Amino acid sequence: MNPTFGLESHLVRRLAGGAAALAAATLLATAAHAGADRLEGVGAPPPRAIESLRHHVLRRLHGGTLSLEELKGEVVVVNFWATWCAPCRRELPLLDVLNTQLAGHGGRVLAVSIDEDERNVDLFARRERLHLAVMNDGTEGLARELELESVPVTLVIGRDGEIAYASRRSDDAALEQLAAVTRRLLAARPIAAQIAPEGQP
Repeated sequence: MNPTFGLESHLVRRLAGGAAALAAATLLATAAHAGADRLEGVGAPPPRAIESLRHHVLRRLHGGTLSLEELKGEVVVVNFWATWCAPCRRELPLLDVLNTQLAGHGGRVLAVSIDEDERNVDLFARRERLHLAVMNDGTEGLARELELESVPVTLVIGRDGEIAYASRRSDDAALEQLAAVTRRLLAARPIAAQIAPEGQP
């Protein structure tokens, strides 16, 4: 059974992707896998961006570290944001809801702040009661390696560790596309499940 995201009331309208959104998202994902020349909102070439994403160690807001290499096999939405960014503040609560829906299906959302003052990040996360993983990476961290052009920028990393989607938009249509991409990726069988046991077709 394909995973579904039971987002309620207005969130259903904002994050539930219809057929048109799914088609658009599939085209974006296909372009990313085909080795597009650039990723939206990212100045670094895709191969270098993928390497940076895999190897950069992120600092959790309340201690500890995490790298995307540790999450290979999951579908990971990486959102770059800042407390002073109005579109970021608007979409993070919605991404938090998406994270809750992904959690039971092998996916998650990481909110990577480029703030220099960790206290601002902590205050915002507490005020909005965010449950997703919040990282504080500053302007000289992964954002610099990826040569981000602005925030917010959202990337979706597939189970194979490749970038399946990239966007610097935070409007309702972009959020619908994001939800559609994650649904499609989660509905696909994990890599290990695609390999038939010896002697079986």
